[in-house]
Amino acid sequence: MFEPVSREPQNAIALIFDLEGFSRFFNQPDVSHYLAAFLNHVFGAVQLILKGGDAYWTTKPVVFNSLGFTILQEKFMGDGALIILLPPKPQTTDNDHTRTLCNRLWTLKNNFHRVLERCADDVPVHDLPPRIRFGLARGSVIELKLNGSIEYVGFCINLASRLQKYCPELGFISSARVGLSQETLSTHGYVKVVATQIRGFPKEIVFVDKDELKLLPKERFSELFADLKKAKSGE
Repeated sequence: MFEPVSREPQNAIALIFDLEGFSRFFNQPDVSHYLAAFLNHVFGAVQLILKGGDAYWTTKPVVFNSLGFTILQEKFMGDGALIILLPPKPQTTDNDHTRTLCNRLWTLKNNFHRVLERCADDVPVHDLPPRIRFGLARGSVIELKLNGSIEYVGFCINLASRLQKYCPELGFISSARVGLSQETLSTHGYVKVVATQIRGFPKEIVFVDKDELKLLPKERFSELFADLKKAKSGE
C-alpha cells in the first residue's frame, strides 16, 4: 500500500533519455549477455555529466566538474531512463549548473557514437542503438512510498518524457521552465520556440539548438512548432 506523503513537493528537474533502436538491439540473439555492459556505458556517461570526470566523448579532452545536483531517483524505463535531480540551490535565472547540464547533454547527444566506440570490446554486437535523445523539464515532484520503495510523480516527469520523443530529428528539447534567460540561451546557441502538439501541454515554450532547428524541413517545423513571437501575437 502507498504510505501517506512524507514531505512537501520539491522543485526538481526531470531528465529523461531514450535509446533510439533499443528494441531492435534487445531482440538480437543472446544480447542479454551484453545488456548490462551496454547500459553501464550509457548510464556511466550520463553520471559523468552530473558528477564529473573525464568526458572522453568530447572533441577535445575535458574533465567535467560535478554540477552539484542531488539525484532523487534514477530509474531504468525499458529503453531509456528517468533521472530526477534536485538543484543545489533555489531556482534563479541562469543557474550555472542548469546551463552546463543542458550543454553537456547536447554534446553527449551529438557525440554518442564515441560512447558506442568505447563499449565495442564489452558489447560485440553489431546493431547497437545509434542515437540517444534527451528531454528536460522542471516542476514540482511528489514523493510516494510503496512497500518501502520510493516513487515520484509530477507534471514535469510527463513533460520530459514527451519532449524526448517529440521531434526525434533534434534529439535534445528542454522546457523553458528550467529557468534560463533569453540572453544565456542565445549565447549558447539555443532558441525558444513553441511546441504546439505536445499532448497535455498545449503551446509549451521550449528551447532547442538553433542550428539544428534550421535543418528541420519547413513542413516539419510547421507541423510541430511555432515561432515564439508569432505565437504571442496570435498570428
